[in-house]
Amino acid sequence: MKTYTLIAVFLTITLFFLYKYSFSETLEEEHYILLDNIEEIEIREYKELIYASFTPVSEDQRNMSFRNIAPYIFGENSKNEKIEMTSPVVIKMHNKNEMAFIMPSRYELKSLPKPNNKYLKLYEEKSNIKAAIRFSGYSNSTKEKKMINRLKSILNKNNISFGNDFELLVYNSPYEFVNRRNEITVSIKYNKKTEMENKIYFGSGCFWCTEAIFEDVIGVTEVVSGYAGGYSKNPTYNQVTSGKTNHAEVCMIKYDENKISLEELLEIFFLTHDPTTINRQGNDIGSHYRSIVLYNSISEKKIIDKYKQKFNNDFYENKIVTEIKKLEKFYGAETYHQNYYKNNLNNPYCSNVITPKVIKARKNLNKYY
Repeated sequence: MKTYTLIAVFLTITLFFLYKYSFSETLEEEHYILLDNIEEIEIREYKELIYASFTPVSEDQRNMSFRNIAPYIFGENSKNEKIEMTSPVVIKMHNKNEMAFIMPSRYELKSLPKPNNKYLKLYEEKSNIKAAIRFSGYSNSTKEKKMINRLKSILNKNNISFGNDFELLVYNSPYEFVNRRNEITVSIKYNKKTEMENKIYFGSGCFWCTEAIFEDVIGVTEVVSGYAGGYSKNPTYNQVTSGKTNHAEVCMIKYDENKISLEELLEIFFLTHDPTTINRQGNDIGSHYRSIVLYNSISEKKIIDKYKQKFNNDFYENKIVTEIKKLEKFYGAETYHQNYYKNNLNNPYCSNVITPKVIKARKNLNKYY
């Protein structure tokens, strides 16, 4: 067979089961922590996962995989226990197209019901690090080969070693009929302690101001001005300031967690700008000047939400309007925007607007400078 018909079969068979049974899903973000973004790929640290799987013995049986696993999930097992269906469904292309369902996190391997079908396997996969690249629509061998080659190209370009265990992940089947989300993943050798710096993305008005506030903070290793939070690719400054891209002016803050924590950076963020004004900081008006924090992972989001609420209660009488959003893509701004304040101290905007903010920050938060 030149193309995979597996996804189409998912739809047909699963719709039958939808008629007979009800589904519940867990969030895919529960399965991994996002470590980094490199071009259009994500570097993820997966937790230990427990799978229920079926491996077809021949090409002809491949399309029967779902039919073999579904009864186990819907209660045909040693405990007659219904198990929630999670997303994504994993197709292990490196292992004869084994289909694997991730078991909900409340289970341990020993607590799972035993399958009645002797051809089903229950097993645990240890925590590992993978690279993932996303594509949409129904999957087929041509698309998968193209995405595998693209993934290989980016990893090779960034000198990241990878295995040969390419997998297809299919999300939310059969719920989404248009723009279905798929991913190709592969295990990689990636030392997050040495190869990855911690990053957070803050927008607090003009990025010249944000950069000036953070670039001399103890533990901050680099500040890069740029654009994020919108939908246009490779935006220019003029496009962003027009308001048509929905991007905000933000700074990528790289930091050494041994010297400063995300919580401490959030304290600086919330206390050095006005997070209660919508699309405005002083005389700088527009959606690109909005208060925004962009996070990489669910664990970061939990910290951000917690500290947003803390400062909302303690300082701002529940008036904070800061947007909390998952980072999709950060675009570095033009070269002349980088290190703008220090390179243009005599600029009227720098001397009249930024300098007073920097002086105030250093006075009120001197422990961080």
